[in-house]
This record gives sequence, C-alpha cells and structure tokens, in this order.
Amino acid sequence: MFQIPNPLFDLAGIMCGQFGIPFWKFFLATLIGKAIIKTHIQTVFIISVCNNQLLDWIENELIWILSFIPGFDSYLPTLTAKLHSVKEKYLAAPPPVPSNIKDKWDFSFSSIWNTIVWLMLMNFFVKIVNATAQRYLKKQQDKSLAEILPDSTHSDS
Repeated sequence: MFQIPNPLFDLAGIMCGQFGIPFWKFFLATLIGKAIIKTHIQTVFIISVCNNQLLDWIENELIWILSFIPGFDSYLPTLTAKLHSVKEKYLAAPPPVPSNIKDKWDFSFSSIWNTIVWLMLMNFFVKIVNATAQRYLKKQQDKSLAEILPDSTHSDS
C-alpha cells in the first residue's frame, strides 16, 4: 500500500535521538504503533469505505440511532442528502487541470511545513558535525597534552 511520508514521525525520531531515548524502546513503540494499531485501523476503514453494503448498513444504523435524538430527525433527510452528495463528489473523477497554469509562489501549508522540517534537519546535521569536530579536537588536545605533561613532570623531579 502506498505510504504517505509523515514528517511528524521523522521529527519524533530525531527528538528521541536528541533526548537520548534508547533505540529499542523507540523502535518497539513504533513497531507496535504502526504494525499493529495503525494497520488494523486502516484496514477496517478501507473495508468499510469500499464495501457499499457495509456503508449502507452503517448509514442506516446511524440514521436509526440519530432519529432518537429529539429535534434531530427533521434534519436527517438533508444530512443524508449532503452525505450522499459528498460521497458522489469523492467517487467522481477529478476534472483535468491544465498543466501550464501554475502559481509563481506556492505557499501551501505543506511547503511551509517541509521548509520547517528541512531547517530542523539541517540544524540537527550541523549540531552533529559540530559535536563530532569538538570530540576530535578534544582527543587531539588530550593527546598533545599527554605528550607535554610527562616531559614537564620529569623535569620537575
């Protein structure tokens, strides 16, 4: 099944790494969440949406339950008509869009969110490189200090 990338999941993984959450704890929680819980919810949803008999049964049951709410039964015919029009609109093929029409600036929520995620990833990358460079410099300084200190301790004796 086609999986839409979720930047929040990536961000959660980055934050868990940043805060020192053990890998296996994060991995097992992710495995349980995605492989067991999310998969079953998606399966039930897809089956109920694609099965017209089940959809009609759910609709009839909801109408029956909602008819017991005082004053709501008068709105049920318009509500069901709106739901049917939304269903038909959803199932209808989208009209073709000419490819030559494109906005010069596309400031959608997804592009703004992707920019924020990329900036966070770049910041994380810079911090990793900086921390690695500092560790390397500290090792070099400790090595040169170890070479200098034994010489100075022998001369003082």
